[in-house]
Amino acid sequence: MHATMAISTLQESLYAYLSAPGYEPQEMVDIARGLGLPPESRKELKNLLEQGVRSGNLIKLRKSLFVLRKPQGGPLTGHISKRGSRLFYIPDAASARQLSALSAGSDSGALLINPYRSNGAMDGDRVQVSVRLQSPARDHRHKHRPEARETRIEVRVLEILSRGHERWVGTYKSTGRYGMMTGDGKSSPELVRLLTPPPSELLPGMVVVVEPKSYPLAQGEATGRIIQVLGWPEDEGVQITTIMHKYGLADTFPADVLEESERMPDELSAQELEGRDDWRTRCVITIDPETARDFDDAISVMRRGSNWELAVHIADVSHYVRPGSALDEEARKRGNSTYLPDRVLPMLPPRLCDGICSLREKEDRLTRLCLMQINRQGKVFKAEFREAVINSRKRLSYQQALDVLQGKTSSGDAEVDTMLQEAGKLAGLLRRKRFEAGALRLDMPEIRIVTDDHGAPVDVEIETSDESHQLIEEFMLIANETVAHALNAHSLPTIYRVHEAPDPAKLSELSQELRLYGIKAGALDTREELNAIMDKIEGHPDEDILKVHILRAMMRARYSPQALGHYGLAKGDYCHFTSPIRRYADLVVHRSFSRLSGAPSAPLPGIGTLADIADHISETERNSATAENEAQQSMMSRFLELQCESDAPRVWDAVVLACWPQGMAVEIPILKVKGFVSGAELPHDTTWYFERHAERWTSTDARCLYPGCKLRVIPTRVDAATGFADFKPVP
Repeated sequence: MHATMAISTLQESLYAYLSAPGYEPQEMVDIARGLGLPPESRKELKNLLEQGVRSGNLIKLRKSLFVLRKPQGGPLTGHISKRGSRLFYIPDAASARQLSALSAGSDSGALLINPYRSNGAMDGDRVQVSVRLQSPARDHRHKHRPEARETRIEVRVLEILSRGHERWVGTYKSTGRYGMMTGDGKSSPELVRLLTPPPSELLPGMVVVVEPKSYPLAQGEATGRIIQVLGWPEDEGVQITTIMHKYGLADTFPADVLEESERMPDELSAQELEGRDDWRTRCVITIDPETARDFDDAISVMRRGSNWELAVHIADVSHYVRPGSALDEEARKRGNSTYLPDRVLPMLPPRLCDGICSLREKEDRLTRLCLMQINRQGKVFKAEFREAVINSRKRLSYQQALDVLQGKTSSGDAEVDTMLQEAGKLAGLLRRKRFEAGALRLDMPEIRIVTDDHGAPVDVEIETSDESHQLIEEFMLIANETVAHALNAHSLPTIYRVHEAPDPAKLSELSQELRLYGIKAGALDTREELNAIMDKIEGHPDEDILKVHILRAMMRARYSPQALGHYGLAKGDYCHFTSPIRRYADLVVHRSFSRLSGAPSAPLPGIGTLADIADHISETERNSATAENEAQQSMMSRFLELQCESDAPRVWDAVVLACWPQGMAVEIPILKVKGFVSGAELPHDTTWYFERHAERWTSTDARCLYPGCKLRVIPTRVDAATGFADFKPVP
């Protein structure tokens, strides 16, 4: 570029440079260097930058960084998330890339929307938005708060592309001409005026499903018509059905999807077996929960000198579910299976997930095989990727496998018993090496609510990670890592499972929270420091509560077409390969896997399509997780209600959270249930009084109850709406 360049030509070059993909905010000197300007032209550049700021085309960030006011590349899209009473815009992958140039001094991950700029958007809606930067202006009211002068991104919803909730669910009220529906204010408006006469059997207080006719906009009201009466909220199954409608979860499949699945043959043809490794006579087994019906994975382990050969067979769902088919479109829409306390909402029709794709015992099944050679250091030194066919020799439950591993019993097959012992040794090595590499130890016990034939909760089972669970977990982890590494090394487009490093601000908050519990913590900016904290809280009276605090400080795992690594697992390359029956991400990975195994395959999707799929299935996963948690809490409340009526209620270990003159706030960590113990309910074998200065309850025989103390309790009353319970201490 010559020093005599006309100002207009320099201006064009400047704006082209600032709008180039990948541009990040820079100082004037860096912009000049990027444009290749000689020193004598830099005064002209400075004038153009200042003129751009005055005209509003450019914005000057902190530290004299310059950026275009509006992102380039067309309209921005994403979805709406309602958190409490506030609305946020969550950009999709393409829009996030466009916003990246605006992120200096701002958080473009979740952008707050003022209600008068929302255009009536609701939680879950897919939207098109415009954004602009609010210049950092000096505000004398906040002169001691520098953050008040940071650049902010202002969002305005231009168009609602699709609604996140096609049906509203709520409670019927006989108000007005035809009545009203009261919703939760998130998945449905707080109040909906009904436009048609209600069914004759409908009574106030019943739960109804409403088809929207108009959405709340500005001062307008929401209207709709009742399309289904679910019943009384306390009736068995109504709460779960309500949650399904609330989160848009379906328990049936469209007719064309079912028809397509029914056309699949039961038996494998000779043509389907051509070119596949035949493992039908080799020792291959499955290990799953006792109640499992779909079996994604099977394993085979063999000792080879000082090394091991590990074969991980995964159901070849991609053989049956082809891109663009009705089955594929429905699976992509659902994104994943959803597991509610009394039912499973599968991603694929039962004909596939429970039948021809499931690796059932003593039945020929097609698989994708990741065959690994692992040395004594727990490293995969050779990996092969193949198409295979198996005939599972044994279907073991976790408990059966554990009994064999512990030498308590036999599987009935000596070869299986021997293989399990070798598998146990290999899994132990892999687990030890994984934690030595810095993987976080955040295992939490899982709660499973046992229901009867009518869907009523009758018991609660606590599942811990024993040796048999860990065996399968380690084998699936290393298979996922090995496949991801190979796909990345061969530059094959696919979807990765990513877990980014936590936000330093959240780690700082966590450090302060830990100090309140008497645990000294530093910056917590390394996995080693976090694992040291895990060691410190082990056995702590508030261990379960503290683990929840640590989990909340972590970033949420998601899907991405880029291999960004997995912080929690301490792995550079990681994908989901091992559960294609219940996760669409794994199905996408299997299609990429075909290029590794040499199998015929359809063209792989481009990076833009993969980014859209990754965004969508990350959202369906979050939606399912929220529905599962809400259903679990609802069913737990019902279980405790029934316990209140029982002659022999189950006793639980609770932790005191706070003490007041009226009583104590407590939590049962294992159930994640909070409640209250009245001072009047404290044991009557002595006199109790509240010590206000110490914020504790003390008895005349020197017993004390204060935050952090444990006590055994039984439920006496439950608020079904909030899940909050009253408890009574027991000896």
